Amino acid sequence: MPDATELEAALRAMAAGRFVVLADDRVDPPRGALAVAAEATSADAVNVLASEARGVVCVGLSGARLDVLGIGLLPRSDPDAVAFTVSVEAAEGVSTGISTADRARTVAVLIDPTATLADLVSPGHIFPIRVHPGGVLANAGFAEAACDLTRLAGVASGAAVFAEVLGPDGEVATASELDALATRLGAPLIPTSALVRHRMARECHVRRLESGRVPTRFGDLDVTVWENLLDGEQHLLLQHGTLAPPADQPAPLVRLHSQCLTGDVFHSLRCDCGPQLDAAMARILAEPNGALLYLRQEGRGIGLVSKLRAYALQDRGRDTVEANEELGFKADARDYGIGAQILTQAGVHRVRILTNNPRKVSGLAAFGIQVEGREALQTTPVPENTRYLQAKKHKLGHLLDGV
Repeated sequence: MPDATELEAALRAMAAGRFVVLADDRVDPPRGALAVAAEATSADAVNVLASEARGVVCVGLSGARLDVLGIGLLPRSDPDAVAFTVSVEAAEGVSTGISTADRARTVAVLIDPTATLADLVSPGHIFPIRVHPGGVLANAGFAEAACDLTRLAGVASGAAVFAEVLGPDGEVATASELDALATRLGAPLIPTSALVRHRMARECHVRRLESGRVPTRFGDLDVTVWENLLDGEQHLLLQHGTLAPPADQPAPLVRLHSQCLTGDVFHSLRCDCGPQLDAAMARILAEPNGALLYLRQEGRGIGLVSKLRAYALQDRGRDTVEANEELGFKADARDYGIGAQILTQAGVHRVRILTNNPRKVSGLAAFGIQVEGREALQTTPVPENTRYLQAKKHKLGHLLDGV
């Protein structure tokens, strides 16, 4: 859970029309943006964005609002790129459009409920972004984060104006420069991950689709399919016994296993995923109560295609962490919020967790699931995965012996 005081300070600032500094901590080092509610975007506010943040002044708007205004997206070769629309300008009440007063006027038109396409011209000096309807839970970008803050703060339009923060040298601002900016402006600084955790802890974004019984070589399991309503991804919960035993009985043994197609299905020796999956199923079925949550987070969250690209880099000498980072990803991009929601909705409130990864312990605890113990899940190293296991131990903090 994010620090309540930290988040409350950001919400109070948004509600009062003051600035908030956002830090995208999905990347290392983090990138930052300076944001303010659209309703509070005066000429002075635009001047602060232009002089202190230095990046392009953008407006995060909902798809519904952009559709009403008839503002279309710019062509994108990458579907994951920022959803910029055509640039716009107020049709009246501006001169060249570039002054801070002119840009503030354009923002006012964009959020005016009576405005139509006739009140805008294009191209212009304000750059709208179409915000994903799922907000930071679907795309943890600056536009989504800023608009989520305005919505949670009760700002009427739910729109926000922001600019990415550049340092005095014109390069992306460093973490220390973001801290200095927040101090200089008296603005709260909040990482986007804190906003994600806040929403995940308070909103339910999963639903149970179907269930059935599956006999395996380890024993029979009740299998339930759960859908992530934000991205449509489907995850499996394999259950043995009850997931809510009485308080005087041990908590169920639970394993969170991220999908590894190459290891789980094709028995790749590059990793230990397949042997871990087999060992987990055997351990769970030896218990009175337990579950295995199979999460569709291939390649520690980077996806199958990128995982194979990472394999090519590993063949050229990188380890698994270096390969992910060279491709522009975090060493471990997995998120356990959806997993925690599935477990909670399935009636799990306390667990003994079967893992070598301390992040899974803290990940479940952060979403209110009581972790009563951790049990190791170690496999026998082979020459093909020794370096992989060493990287997990020394770079990702996995608790591994004999590696």
